[in-house]
Amino acid sequence: MLPSENHFTIPNLDKYVHIILFGSFVFLWSFYYLGKQDRNNSSYRYSVIIFIVACLYGTAMEYIQKYFIPNRDFDIYDIAADIVGALAGFLFVRLTYSWFRN
Repeated sequence: MLPSENHFTIPNLDKYVHIILFGSFVFLWSFYYLGKQDRNNSSYRYSVIIFIVACLYGTAMEYIQKYFIPNRDFDIYDIAADIVGALAGFLFVRLTYSWFRN
């Protein structure tokens, strides 16, 4: 637990952290696997798999917190933030990979 500071608060900061972490996770792993593929193969199969894994992981962690970790809360909005972040990372790698490919 972090100490509460009344003079420095950002509403829903934890949701932004979830979005950034899961977006970075999907973007970086997708970029890595796209770089390993043959340049003539434009398949984004690995990116889709990574996106699905990230969504399942975020959902599973919330349920693990709910049922197995004392003093932790389950928050459906954390799952939503994880999925939004994963989707943002997926879309961002789709938009930017072709720029770096050449």
